[in-house]
Amino acid sequence: MKNSIYLLFLLSLALLFSACSQKSKDELDQVKEESQEAVESVQRDLEVTKTEFINNVEQQLDSIESEMEQVRNKISETSGETKSELQKQLESLQDKREKLGDDLEELKARSEENWQDLKENIDDQLDSLNESFESLKDKLNIGG
Repeated sequence: MKNSIYLLFLLSLALLFSACSQKSKDELDQVKEESQEAVESVQRDLEVTKTEFINNVEQQLDSIESEMEQVRNKISETSGETKSELQKQLESLQDKREKLGDDLEELKARSEENWQDLKENIDDQLDSLNESFESLKDKLNIGG
């Protein structure tokens, strides 16, 4: 009788640990699934953010490009040393714009995991391009 109680006790413990072990495994599987869903959600959010960022930069570049013709026309109306100085500034702007376009293409090719480091560089370039462009337009008395 004592052996059967002892055996029953051991069997009960084994069942208890087995149940706990299965419950823990189920909980672990659920946590893994929820973690994977969270990672996928963040990746989707990053993709949207990357796409929105690219679209925003492209819109700003298009806006600058559309105003560039007006700047070229104004420069062609000037003469002498002023014209030469303005043309150099315009060439510098075009170089900045080209470099920014190249970096934007590189950003488009990057994966969602590693595009953020280039984003800051593009932001800085875009700010510099906008400041330089506004300065040139001010010198030419072009409102904007």
